[in-house]
Amino acid sequence: MAQIADYKDVIDGIGAESVEFLRLKELKEPLCIHMLEYWKSVRGSRDMPRPDDMDPIKFARFMPNLLMLQVNWEPFDLTYRLLGEDIVAAHGANFRGRPVLDVNEHKSGFGSLLFDFYKFVADSRRPYAACGRMDYAGRGQVTFEGVYLPLSIGGERADRILGASIARPVAAS
Repeated sequence: MAQIADYKDVIDGIGAESVEFLRLKELKEPLCIHMLEYWKSVRGSRDMPRPDDMDPIKFARFMPNLLMLQVNWEPFDLTYRLLGEDIVAAHGANFRGRPVLDVNEHKSGFGSLLFDFYKFVADSRRPYAACGRMDYAGRGQVTFEGVYLPLSIGGERADRILGASIARPVAAS
């Protein structure tokens, strides 16, 4: 995978003008706003909260829209640990326990795109939001908004990424 210098490189790598980064203050979806605010509240003065700071009771109603990634640094890899039902629908299959790059087997190039994006979030050690349009397996075109929140066991690097996203069908024209 190529080294990503900044968020514009991630967007260029998508190859679609219909997906873009969103400023965190521009989030509109209650799910994304809630998860970002919760992340900030448990983070305190640290760069990132610890994974065990996250209390699933506080966001249980959002579980279908959540994902959790494990970040391995040596060698670098990303593994899905939790995938809610809506996330599975976006990927077209359940990749729980599998590397992010395995998504390429189901949707060519999508796993590489996700890998680069999630690596960017892990390297940056800060939350990012994205929005736009994409194809959902079996659902056609949807608009989506998502927020991706790094978590750190030791405070030095991101060891997990918690993602929350919502998709809505595009109205037929």
